[in-house]
This record gives sequence, structure tokens and C-alpha cells, in this order.
Amino acid sequence: MTRALLLIAALASAAHADVWSDAIERGSADSSRDRYAAALQEGDALAQRANAKNIGVRTAASLIDQAVRAYKVAADARPKEGEPWFRIASVLESYFTDCGPLMMQRPVTCPPSQAYRIDPARAKEAVDAWDEFEARAPLDPRIAESLFARAILRTKLVTGGKDAKAHLEGALRDYTALLDRADGLTLLRLDQVWGNLAETYMMLGKLDDAIDAYQVALDKGAGSSTAYGKAVALDRDERTTEALDLIRRQGVRAFEEYREDLSLGAVFYVPPGEEQYYFALIYEALGYNAEAIAAWNAFIKSGAHPQYHARAKWHLEQLAKKPVTRPRTLDPFDVYP
Repeated sequence: MTRALLLIAALASAAHADVWSDAIERGSADSSRDRYAAALQEGDALAQRANAKNIGVRTAASLIDQAVRAYKVAADARPKEGEPWFRIASVLESYFTDCGPLMMQRPVTCPPSQAYRIDPARAKEAVDAWDEFEARAPLDPRIAESLFARAILRTKLVTGGKDAKAHLEGALRDYTALLDRADGLTLLRLDQVWGNLAETYMMLGKLDDAIDAYQVALDKGAGSSTAYGKAVALDRDERTTEALDLIRRQGVRAFEEYREDLSLGAVFYVPPGEEQYYFALIYEALGYNAEAIAAWNAFIKSGAHPQYHARAKWHLEQLAKKPVTRPRTLDPFDVYP
């Protein structure tokens, strides 16, 4: 069963539970309860239709839009209830923003080649709905289950605009809350949470916190992509010798696997162009000077994280003093042109 089907089953069960609990509590439903229950059930039915086999992407998107509108009717009927907002966030995240290559068995609007990209409007709507849910039901255990997905969406909303810091600070709160609530039973890998937390610290310019968090992630079993993250944080903290040594210890094979993960969307960076800093530092560590120069220039040209452009220019100055190696088999532009 796909994740979307599991989601629909869970929502439908919750809807029936709401109806029976209302009946037990009050014996009869007032008009707002009737509208609330009917709207939830209508939303669930529409979401289930969107998951039907052989349905077109446009039709599925239209049905999800209708489901969201139905859930909002439920929210209007009973403004203090968090359930409609949870369903809005869950459906939007499941159908429109969870676009990894393993989730392509169901209709979504993201092609595999754009797996790390999202529709910002949909993502913002999902994040806002989770916020509304948490405001109404702060003790609901599903808050903990949604923290990771919400943090990822907040991060993907970072495009270099004025609201970038707010999105990153929100992601930081989510990762921190997730680690605070971790009880050993979570299905998430805590090394991944710590790695994402470290990346968020770095994007906020908190390099000491980032380096410490990256080390925790590595101690918990994180792989080479996390080691590369720590190397970038070390370099931006002007600890370049440590950074280059850490990269060299990973080996060339690790870099090849890392590039493949990037191409599949298993690893992503925001805003676009940030990945070139990683490429440049790795190429430099491995002795691919021509490729490193091209990647440093690409990072600066992208405009990503201008606070770190001075470091890129410093590397270019150092590389200008060295022999320019001929391009080899690795090209910094064959993953992200």
C-alpha cells in the first residue's frame, strides 16, 4: 500500500472516530457538528478519489484542491478543532511536496528530475496548516510525527528572499523540538535529524553550533554527505586545513556516491548554487584545481549565501598560485548545470 493510501485510511478512521465520540459526548449533534463531520468525510472521499489508479495529474490535483476546501469548511464549522488542519497539511505534503524517487507510484505534480524542488505555494500552505494544527492541539502526539516533514518544507522554502531567515528559524525550532521529543521509538534516523539541524545552523551563520551538531550526527553513524557538511562549516570558520583533511579521508568513491544522491534528490541544498560550494571544496581537496576554480566561480555567480562569497574568493586567490590541472573525469556542472 502506498503512503497516500495509508494516509487516506488513517484519515477515514479518524473521521468515523470523531462522529462516534461526538455522539457519546453529547448524544446528538448540533448543526456545527453535522457540518464538521460531513465536511471531513467529504474531504477524505475526495482525497481517496485522487489516489485512484490511472488518474491524471491534473485531475488528481483538482480533487486535492476540492478536498482542502472541504476540510476548510470543517475548520470554519468548528474553529477550535485542529483535525481539519492536520488533514490539510497531511494531504498537501503527501501529494504535492513529497517528491522523492521512491514515492512516484502515486499521482504527484513533481517529476523525478525535480525531486528536491517543490511548489512554494503548496509547501507554504502545508506549513501554515501544520502551524494551525499545532496551535489548536499542542499536545497531540501527531505534532512530533509532523515536525521533520514541516522542517524540510520550511528549508525548501528558502530561496534567498527576505523571508529566508524566518523559514530557517522555523526549521531550527522543529528540529530542536523533534530531538527534545525523541523517545527511542521514532522511525527517523537521529543522525539525519542532527545533520539537518547542523545544516540549518550553518545557513543561519551559527558555525560553532553547526560544527558541533555535524559531529553528533557523525558519531551517530551519518555518512559522507554529513562529513562534507562539516567540512564546509569548518572551511567557513576559516579552518580550511581541517576541512580539506576531512574530505580526503572520505575518498573519491564517497564523492561519486554523493553526486548520485544529489542527482536523485536524496540530498538537496538551498538556495540553488549552495551545492557549488561543496563541489568546489571537494574538488580542491582532491586536487582537481581547474574544476574547483569553476565551481567556486559558479557559487559566487549563483548569489547563494553572499556572506560566504569572501571565502570563495579567498580560495580562488589560493588556487591562482597553484598549477591549473587539466579537467579530468569529474565535472562540477554535470549534476547541476
